[in-house]
Amino acid sequence: MNKKIISLILMFIMIGELMFTSMPVVKASDYLDVTATATSITSVKLSWGAQKGVTQYKIYRAVADEDWNAGKYKLIATISGKKKSYTDKKAKPEKRYTYMIRGYKNKKKVIETGIPASAYTGLVCSFDEYQFAEAPRSTKSITLKLYSSGGVLPTGYEIYRKEMGIVGYKKIATVKKSAESLNYKDKTVKAGKTYRYKVRTYLKVGKKKYYSAFTDYEQISATNRSGKYTFKFDNSVKCADNETVYKITSKAYNDTLKLYDNAVLTIELDDGSTIETGVDIISYRKGDGTWKKYKSNQSLTLKANETLRLKVRATQDVKIKNLKNVQSYELNMDVTYNKISSFLWAYPYAGTAKTVMNSEAIH
Repeated sequence: MNKKIISLILMFIMIGELMFTSMPVVKASDYLDVTATATSITSVKLSWGAQKGVTQYKIYRAVADEDWNAGKYKLIATISGKKKSYTDKKAKPEKRYTYMIRGYKNKKKVIETGIPASAYTGLVCSFDEYQFAEAPRSTKSITLKLYSSGGVLPTGYEIYRKEMGIVGYKKIATVKKSAESLNYKDKTVKAGKTYRYKVRTYLKVGKKKYYSAFTDYEQISATNRSGKYTFKFDNSVKCADNETVYKITSKAYNDTLKLYDNAVLTIELDDGSTIETGVDIISYRKGDGTWKKYKSNQSLTLKANETLRLKVRATQDVKIKNLKNVQSYELNMDVTYNKISSFLWAYPYAGTAKTVMNSEAIH
């Protein structure tokens, strides 16, 4: 080949490489972060941040199953790179969709979604994750904490209730509130009664009404949210110096309390000294029954208006009865109250005790 021709070819290659490497780099993220929101039962809005240098976007959609496993992606739109959103108006009701977007500069792909954006064009409803443990309740009312996020914004909520021992649920309220969350207070409860609740959301479109599936039921009692007790010494029972007897009476409308053999006793004396020891349950007496030996790892149940006596022994060689000049005397026991991990804080000199929820166990 002629040397001049070879030189020209090499020169054009070098110029081409120089032009290619000197092209402005598209200043876009490695992946496009896309948000999908079901704005109605037939439309989904996709949103993303502006990407400098992108001239065109191609939008793909797939139908997913109930576990969000996506099917085959299909191209549904090609739009300008100046856009920061797109609304899919051809969605169908009660479908799960996932979306992928690719950005191009002069037909070259420069960015795409890393994790597909997803949306559900139906209605959802759920109780708060910590409804049972943390939602307010009393002998006069029960509060339900509800959510509808993850689907189309509803028109309102329908609340159904069943009293334990009575057959069938009845609708007790329709709350017309278009919101992703709702706190509903049921003020028609009866003290001491136990109820089951189910809830669903609804959406009105013209004359048609769409519904979510019902939530699983939540069983809640109209009882004291924190257990209240009288807690005193019973000096009628003979004990060694490192032993004592506590008499516990559960007040009206308390929920079920279960006590376990795990307790710490802290006593502060007037001279500034402190006695701290664990205590073990030796025996117990329920109501007017006979004394029974406590078995290792046994749980003792106490219901509203019941009385339980506990004979305990200090795990250390210290005196815990008939003490003089006591500044404070506190017993802290591991318990469950209404099936929730809690502590029983007892003050026998004051004659009172109460339960406090163990928030660490809940969360």
